Amino acid sequence: MRLHVFVLGLMLIGVWLNIVLNSYVQLGSLKINWILIILLVLTFRHSTHLIPFLGILAGLICDALSHGIMGLYAISFFVTLLLARLLNKLFYANTFITVSLAVLSMSVFEGWISISILGMLETEINQSSLMLSTILPLSVLHGLGAPVILLGVIWCEKLFLRNV
Repeated sequence: MRLHVFVLGLMLIGVWLNIVLNSYVQLGSLKINWILIILLVLTFRHSTHLIPFLGILAGLICDALSHGIMGLYAISFFVTLLLARLLNKLFYANTFITVSLAVLSMSVFEGWISISILGMLETEINQSSLMLSTILPLSVLHGLGAPVILLGVIWCEKLFLRNV
């Protein structure tokens, strides 16, 4: 039960970071998706069934914040977190490099799913140029930010999930 409250709390911290930091800090007009990074790191740290379903809620929050198509982030987060949960054994080491590579690859996958769904709904977008100009640089930023998030998650685990 404590793990579920812990994951929900970190997801809400990710929502807060998306609201506050993305308004002020943008690297080349790219907004880092803190919720996705936190949920991916938590998926690789704890293989619980709750995280992919919490990804649906997080995706709906991202959809509401972006004023885009409702359900786009929810579907892509859910599928990405399910795949990350299945691939958890490949990145079992939980070192900074493996988590960084895992977050980078899953972020590319999430972006590809989002662009594919958006391409089905709107035929005028150029998917390949959007992938190269936005998704790949943003995924690299996600991969670079993942070790910092991993340190924060480990610190929060020691603080909140220790034995009572």
